[in-house]
Amino acid sequence: MVKRVRGNFFGSLKLSNKFLLMYIFGVILPLVITDAFLLRSIYETELKNQSFYRENAIASYSNYFENLLKNDAAMASAFDLNKTLNSFINRLYETPYDYYSYYNSTIVNSFFTTLADYNRDRIVIYSDNRTMLNGNYFHPLSEVEKEVWYRKYMESGVNEAFYAYYDYEPVMRSFDQKRFIYVRRMTNTKTAVDKIVTIEHKNWRISEDLAEIPVDCAMVVCCDDYIIYSNKYPNIDYETLKEKASKEPYMTVREYPMYGNTITFYSFTEDLTIFTVMSSNIPIVILLIIVTLVIPILLMKALERSITARISILGKAFGEGDNEIFQPIKEIKGTDEISSLMHNYNRIVGINNELTNTIYKDKLREQESDLARKNAELLALQSQINPHFLFNALESIRMHSILKGETETAEMVQKLAVMQRQNVEWHDDAVTIEEEEGFIDAYLQLQSYRFGERISFDIDIDDECRKILIPKLTLVTFVENACVHGIESKSTQGWIFVRVNRKDDDLIIEVEDTGDGMDEEEAGALQERMNNVTIDTIKKAKHVGILNACLRIKMMFKDRAEFAIESEKGIGMSVIITIPSEMITKSE
Repeated sequence: MVKRVRGNFFGSLKLSNKFLLMYIFGVILPLVITDAFLLRSIYETELKNQSFYRENAIASYSNYFENLLKNDAAMASAFDLNKTLNSFINRLYETPYDYYSYYNSTIVNSFFTTLADYNRDRIVIYSDNRTMLNGNYFHPLSEVEKEVWYRKYMESGVNEAFYAYYDYEPVMRSFDQKRFIYVRRMTNTKTAVDKIVTIEHKNWRISEDLAEIPVDCAMVVCCDDYIIYSNKYPNIDYETLKEKASKEPYMTVREYPMYGNTITFYSFTEDLTIFTVMSSNIPIVILLIIVTLVIPILLMKALERSITARISILGKAFGEGDNEIFQPIKEIKGTDEISSLMHNYNRIVGINNELTNTIYKDKLREQESDLARKNAELLALQSQINPHFLFNALESIRMHSILKGETETAEMVQKLAVMQRQNVEWHDDAVTIEEEEGFIDAYLQLQSYRFGERISFDIDIDDECRKILIPKLTLVTFVENACVHGIESKSTQGWIFVRVNRKDDDLIIEVEDTGDGMDEEEAGALQERMNNVTIDTIKKAKHVGILNACLRIKMMFKDRAEFAIESEKGIGMSVIITIPSEMITKSE
């Protein structure tokens, strides 16, 4: 049973489809799986590389801050161990002149000023020695008691620390608002004077130093909730950073405790997908495509063509049985089994043609003669029932009216003939909107003879809509309804507008009149009947013509057409037909 089903399945497939299955399952799938593993390996390698880049960047940045703070600590320790400097700070001065004289002789030319000016933005020693003058490198502690860094330092109880923050209201105007400051208590000498040394760095100088460090990722450096530096997000705030870090899949975060505080490094790399990996390895991808797809496809196509092309020739030759005699294959290529089959076909053709000439040829001619005779009889019957006599009669009346000088009557007869011809020629129910426009124009011209100046009309059809197919005599039915139920009952002049255009690629057809219109309830009921019309409802309907046109439109456009009515009593009414773009077909 299984063998029979399998044989029937493969036996029903075309040879090209069999080659396709063999190529898909024997070539494509194994190669795709192999390529997938290879691309996966490349992808994982790229992930490891990005992680390596992020770790290297964090290591480089952390080394920078470690060296910066180590240098600050070493300098502050040198200040603390210097007896001369400590003696200068601990000394109580009797007069300002006494302080100034001692300052010049002890500090000005000492190592302190040399170190203080070495690659540092600001070095200040604060003390509670009230006999010292305020200025340059020495300031009273009372000056910074309200500073953010000082309050944090005193609350921490540690001997040395650093702080980074944004001081919105610094105590001294000369201080920078963006602060990065190292603080150390000077405790080497036991005196009653309390003193601390601060080494302050400007943020822009730190940013310049970090910008010179080569990294392959986005970096953000934070101390607590303050962002010290960012190379890719210059205006990012801490909350945004935390939100981004919580959603970023390719990110590394490292915290480094340093001197009583913690610096956090955020390292980001770009979103990594298989497409980004492929784009960054274009030569490898192209080589894979050539080796695994292009070359096998070309080889399989060449093999398929060598077999299917000759089988197609053979099948076409067998299919030429409609001719009087079978035609032999003129050129046979190759020496394989298919070539042998083609030679055998030619031998069979020779035998068959002989049989055809001797036995069946006369019979076929007799059958063709009978068929021709029957076709002639059928055409004769059709000519008898074709109502062309009606149009000939109308043409005779029109010519008689012209000869009598009754041009208006002649024109009316001509318009009637145009419309009557469409009523009897139902070999094709679909016409273009452009052809329907001719019916509408003919009908309204006839109505103009009846109503005179009481009726005016305007037909506006976009050029792109003219070749769209619709059911015959549907739009003219809506126009007729507008005349009979709108204009006819109105004593003053009325207008009829026909508009056809495209909106959002949908076809919009609108027939509007300025007649008496309907009240809201009546218009709503008619709209519902139009949208839900069936053959059964037409039998019971009052407005048969309108519902008939609606039903034919819905049938042609597979129930996708929608009808809407806008009406106001005493003002007029508008019927709007909307046909979706995917249901529209045009005449070729």
